[in-house]
Amino acid sequence: MNLYQYTLTFLLTVLVSLTGLNAQIFSDPDELASAVNGSDQGGIFIVKNGTYHDFEATIEIVATPSNPVIIKAETLGGVTLMGESHFVIRKSAYVTLEGFIFDGQGEDTLVKLEGSNNIRITRNVFELTTTESIKWVFIGGVWNDNVYPFVYPSHHNRIDHNLFQNKDTPGHYITVDGSFDNTDSEEVYYQSQYDRIDHNHFKNNSPRATNEQESIRIGWSEMSLSSGFTTVEHNLFEDCDGDPEIVSVKSSDNTIRHNTFRKSYGTLSLRHGNRNRVESNYFFGGDKPIGISPTGATLYTGGIRIYGTDHLIINNYMEGLNGTRWDAPITLTLGDAIDGQSSNLSKHFRAERVTIANNTLVDNVHGIEIGFDNNDNYSKDLKEITIANNLISGSENSLVEIVDTENDQGENITWISNLMYPTGNATTLAGASETTFDSNEITVENPYIDYDNTMDVWRTSSSSPLYAHPFDNSLIDQDIDGQVRPALSNPGADHYSLDSIRFAPLTEDDVGPYAIEDNITSQTDGYQVSDIRVFPVPTDKTLYVKNLDTHARKIIIVDTHGKILLTRNLDSSAPDVTLDVVGLRSGIYFLTVVGTHNTYDTFRFRVQH
Repeated sequence: MNLYQYTLTFLLTVLVSLTGLNAQIFSDPDELASAVNGSDQGGIFIVKNGTYHDFEATIEIVATPSNPVIIKAETLGGVTLMGESHFVIRKSAYVTLEGFIFDGQGEDTLVKLEGSNNIRITRNVFELTTTESIKWVFIGGVWNDNVYPFVYPSHHNRIDHNLFQNKDTPGHYITVDGSFDNTDSEEVYYQSQYDRIDHNHFKNNSPRATNEQESIRIGWSEMSLSSGFTTVEHNLFEDCDGDPEIVSVKSSDNTIRHNTFRKSYGTLSLRHGNRNRVESNYFFGGDKPIGISPTGATLYTGGIRIYGTDHLIINNYMEGLNGTRWDAPITLTLGDAIDGQSSNLSKHFRAERVTIANNTLVDNVHGIEIGFDNNDNYSKDLKEITIANNLISGSENSLVEIVDTENDQGENITWISNLMYPTGNATTLAGASETTFDSNEITVENPYIDYDNTMDVWRTSSSSPLYAHPFDNSLIDQDIDGQVRPALSNPGADHYSLDSIRFAPLTEDDVGPYAIEDNITSQTDGYQVSDIRVFPVPTDKTLYVKNLDTHARKIIIVDTHGKILLTRNLDSSAPDVTLDVVGLRSGIYFLTVVGTHNTYDTFRFRVQH
């Protein structure tokens, strides 16, 4: 057992004693399900360490925030579930599933949520060997039950700190689906709402399928006009090549932020839906060569592809990508439908009223590509696109290219205060017949960016130019690091600042079952999320815990041996706490924030005298 496994096990013991929850140990899935479904006071239900074949359990329990149900492995990673093993969590609330290794060979979704809310799937490993098209983790309604979901709609579920790996057949690692209502003789689809997918590690999703092998799919075409309010944040994607869309967004009002994409063929695709926000993500090609799919298709490392209306694409960083056409760093193809004018929701609706601002594109083979018409299949022009304050630099091809010259979008795109710096054989603009740039739209000058070896990214410097921002500052009030972005700031994703960096590119140490973050985002009961911050790290006298929400009720500090050194009850009206740690010896400690749902988030910090 490693240090973190030991600490989590100890924290579980602490939580049992502090919350009064009962703990029971099981090795039989039927006995486990019976005990969980019969509980009226919640509790902790532990599966004894070991390897189990065909461990199948269906959970139906509406627990409460004060008396939740926690189903967990005896120790983190100590239970391996093989064969047909899977969980169905149906018409349930406030249930946590934690610490399992799913290493199955079956034909069932590994964890399926049906008409449930406030379910947490955390710190598990998911792997499945099968020849079937399987959705590994699924959030949806209840099959053949079109009334119940609207009594307790699926909502506020969280999938966090898991490892998803080695997918080689169609289906998704995670599918966010929903329910439908046919009471008026017409099926109307609604997506599960306010779900959060965070701090997961997705890797090795290949080979390329023609469709339906996205790592995450949010919604689908028939529910694309519904509002999901899904948040996908702080996830790492590596070698996720199974579908042209690494993450496919097919609904409205979702947020995709602070994720890192490394060496993955495809794009983050706003395929359907409106009013989505794509913010502060990192895309790295990582010298991955152009590939060939089993069907002979050319595979590229790409960035963001955009359809639909009223999206915000801000503060994203793209480096070393080789994609073009569908897979350019920023891709604006034409469409084959216009929002509000077609009832066929599977169409490619043209991008309209989209803001693309403060993104950094550096050392990519291509830059922003506009006007691809898919061999004359798309004829709907873009409308009211704003491209502002981006920083684009490269040494080959063109920083902006009209892919099909006859599809130059001209006045359909407004360019404001972009910095372009072509080097080598690169040009600023190619393929244009109508588009030209004046000094208010494009400035060609040296951005004076420096390579940061600690983060492996290009960052602005004190010499980088400052541009006035054309928008209300509340629209983009931070940069990719989480630092304040003033009205007069650097173009691109990074604004030069000496403040501490809150959000850096993710590595495998930052995500997955064994990760502990020094700074982590926590979800409240609504759509907004609050950022818990524990700083400074290291510290010698004082530790600050800021941005606690109203559900935080206790802070515990333990040492690496699991000894409790401090317990502090919290006032729900006080979002900030100051802790005196001058009496602690130099070393590593763990701070846990316990919430009213008896869930907990753990932060590692160092005391250094």
